[in-house]
Amino acid sequence: MKRASSLLRLLALPAAFLVVSASLCQKKPPERQWERGSFQSLPANTQLYQWPAGVVSVQIVGADDASPMSDLPLLMTVHNSGQDDVDITFPAGLVFGPSPAEEYQYMILLQDCSFTAPGGSNRDVLLPTYCCNADSSEPDDASFYIINGREWDRETEELLNLVADKALSGDDAVTLVQDALFEITDEDGLTDSTKAELSNLP
Repeated sequence: MKRASSLLRLLALPAAFLVVSASLCQKKPPERQWERGSFQSLPANTQLYQWPAGVVSVQIVGADDASPMSDLPLLMTVHNSGQDDVDITFPAGLVFGPSPAEEYQYMILLQDCSFTAPGGSNRDVLLPTYCCNADSSEPDDASFYIINGREWDRETEELLNLVADKALSGDDAVTLVQDALFEITDEDGLTDSTKAELSNLP
């Protein structure tokens, strides 16, 4: 009888582990730790990003021109030291930290961004980024950026979910989404009217 009880306890351990693991995976985003008007990457709100083996960012700077999906994209040069092409997806919410940090805006992707790093060579990638600091300077060819990690806070996550499947292309959509981001980072939070407009995007 004791053996049977012990066996049952052992069998229950994996099930308990799965429940704990599932609850950890479903953990809700925390509240933001940065003050409105002073967005920055803080440890409590940052999920680390790791490059695939053999692929590195050579340089990330402000792009010269706008794109259909972003008024202020960043231009990134990646190098793949391997021989095979590598498909990469940057996750929505990935934040790019500026240098000098006190002058330029932090930038963020609001949707997944996929590209291929060709084997044994460099490639330029235009990243459709959005601004996180309304009062700081826009990125230009004198601003340099690094990947800080993925922003992980409740309000930003709500915005990412609202636009995840939307066609963010064209002046109206890009302006709406940028204004929505500023409502979170620099104003009083995402308004109901803005949420409705975002939901109505195609």
